[in-house]
Amino acid sequence: MTSSLLRALEQGTIRVGYHTVDFESAVRGLLVQPLLQRGVSPSRVDEIVECVLRREEAGSTCSGPIALPHARIGGIPEIVAGLGINPGGVYAGAETRVMLAFVTPSEAAGDHLRFLSSAAKTFRDPAFLQRVQTAAAREDLLELFRDPEPASR
Repeated sequence: MTSSLLRALEQGTIRVGYHTVDFESAVRGLLVQPLLQRGVSPSRVDEIVECVLRREEAGSTCSGPIALPHARIGGIPEIVAGLGINPGGVYAGAETRVMLAFVTPSEAAGDHLRFLSSAAKTFRDPAFLQRVQTAAAREDLLELFRDPEPASR
């Protein structure tokens, strides 16, 4: 896992037992708080969430229990992310159990691809995915991501 994934999670939203009514609400609930904390205006936050949703319309980022909705956005200083976990489903009627929503600066295409690749590789490990889904709290999740070689891998 890259340090940018861990750093984004440490600075972002992490919601255990996260459940919303739909995909849009799930993305919004994961990205609004960390964007506002970085000084992004509320109207700009809405634009950013809309960009992520438009990107999703172009091609789904949902694969089995994992969803990685994302977009490259101008005018943000760094990667901003939110992680939602719920073994019963992140939003109504979906198979998604883990959602990592993120945005990256538009001028950092390489960083975007590295972050996306790291996230996809991290969540591809079934044992790790199971451990993530059974974490009880934010700190438990962060500890899983800090441990470079969990015993189950």
